[in-house]
Amino acid sequence: MNKLKDFFIGILLGAGAILPGISSGVLCVIFGIYDKLVDCIFNLFRDFKKNFLYLLPIFLGGIIGIFIFGNILKTLFNKFPTPTSFCFIGLILGSVPILIKKINSEYHFKPRYLIFTLLTFILGCFLVFLEGNINFSSNVYDYSISFLILCGFLMSIGIVFPGVSNTLILMCIRCLSNILK
Repeated sequence: MNKLKDFFIGILLGAGAILPGISSGVLCVIFGIYDKLVDCIFNLFRDFKKNFLYLLPIFLGGIIGIFIFGNILKTLFNKFPTPTSFCFIGLILGSVPILIKKINSEYHFKPRYLIFTLLTFILGCFLVFLEGNINFSSNVYDYSISFLILCGFLMSIGIVFPGVSNTLILMCIRCLSNILK
């Protein structure tokens, strides 16, 4: 039963990997698997069989989630772009109270934390502004395999660091690659 639950969590993590502004890391925290998932990844070879069997249903669910939600997302953005965008804003804002509760239960709030929050908010606004002012005329097939592997590696940050969106990371990489061309 746990494997089936992990599989469905994996589907939602796969969706979080491609949905704009939604962090797979935040979803891991919400589902209560963040610590165990990171521990299994970092200690994969310590107890390979146990860790692999834990990660497998999550990984398979993630792959399926990417394909399922990728097609749904494409359809929603083509037919209903504005309501879909506002739905994502609601999902992002809706996850904030859960994260605050989780953080406060483990690391009691200190006013200096607001400085980090403000700095990352400003950075996020700047990246969104930058993304909106870049011409994305290049095709995905123009990139080398090593660049795409680097992108995949950087996307893994979205799982390790809650609050970092994989999609935003890819948008930033694409912005930088267009600027550097």
